Amino acid sequence: MESSGTDKMVTTVCSRCRNVIDITGLEPGDGITCPYCSNEFVITRQFGNFLLERQVGAGGMGAVYLGRDVTLNRVVAVKVLKPELVTDQKFMATFLREAEITASLNHPNIVQVYAFGEHEGVYYMVVEYISGGSLDDKIAKLGRITELEGIEIGIAVARGLECALQRGGLIHRDIKPGNILFNANNTPKVVDFGLSLSFDTTDHFDGEIWGTPYYVAPEKLEREKETFQSDLYSLGATLFHAISGRPPYEGEDPNDVAMKHLSGNVISLKAFVPDISDQTAYAVSKSMARYPEDRYESYAAFIEQLEDAKRRITDPNFRAAQKKDVEILETAEGAKYNLWLMIGLVVFVIGLLGILIWKGPAMLGQQANPPPADMDGYAPKTPPVHH
Repeated sequence: MESSGTDKMVTTVCSRCRNVIDITGLEPGDGITCPYCSNEFVITRQFGNFLLERQVGAGGMGAVYLGRDVTLNRVVAVKVLKPELVTDQKFMATFLREAEITASLNHPNIVQVYAFGEHEGVYYMVVEYISGGSLDDKIAKLGRITELEGIEIGIAVARGLECALQRGGLIHRDIKPGNILFNANNTPKVVDFGLSLSFDTTDHFDGEIWGTPYYVAPEKLEREKETFQSDLYSLGATLFHAISGRPPYEGEDPNDVAMKHLSGNVISLKAFVPDISDQTAYAVSKSMARYPEDRYESYAAFIEQLEDAKRRITDPNFRAAQKKDVEILETAEGAKYNLWLMIGLVVFVIGLLGILIWKGPAMLGQQANPPPADMDGYAPKTPPVHH
């Protein structure tokens, strides 16, 4: 697939008759019929050593294609940046440097970046291809996920973000269900560090608000400095959505949603998932605290809380111990019996008090003025005298 001339005409060559065909406006993966020999084929696009086969996604920064590394013969995903971003020199300078840092990260919960380059004036990034879909897809398909799966996703994503923070000083800035993917083994992986910033480059985006309103941290909405706790907030909001089946805040438009994030009224997961454990509900609520200083002080502390929650809901011994501690209320029948017993005791005490109030004065009067003992005709008996 080639681009020729100043009019940006795009052409390809028919594999059967070898004639050049104008495919301007078509995308890789689109089907076409050769006007010369009626050969039907799917359009592909050569990008350096990578062959783009079809588009699999699109976002604010560009389109993502399923591709193949023709040198290493492996399936990859290729993100092609939008032309308008490429013309922003400040953006590109930051993005290129951050892409290099992200490519140096090697963690099982971060999508691996293989390469980054430019082809005919178009910039692209080549990353590990993840076939299992996104958390967004899971929510759309299932409605919501289980508490246990939510905990495991939270731990995995937090570990990936902790790695990016510790090794590259990176914050992600756009954690949401669509940026958490799953491989064939259902391992969660954070994708799209394209919005990521290191602490010393945040000023490059002063005045810009990136991210998704459903999961955006309040300080970002207020154009204040972002930290890893901003990502933590977004992760908490993402887990809230995944486990409950709805975002923590909903509104008629993005501004309405944003105002609810700023209100500071954190809704508990228990409002929508009553049987969720206290530990999980607490972890999500704390990660979504209105002010960063009220959230977890580290990813490690957040992970520790989620691991404790996981242990509580999966460890039979722990559950047995908890059950023993509250065995007095272990069944509804036992609780009902105890209730009737308490009611009976109250009735008995009230009855006893009633008797004392009714009979008490008479009984006390008798005790204060006892009747004289009858001594008439009383004489001590003398023992018989035996002669």
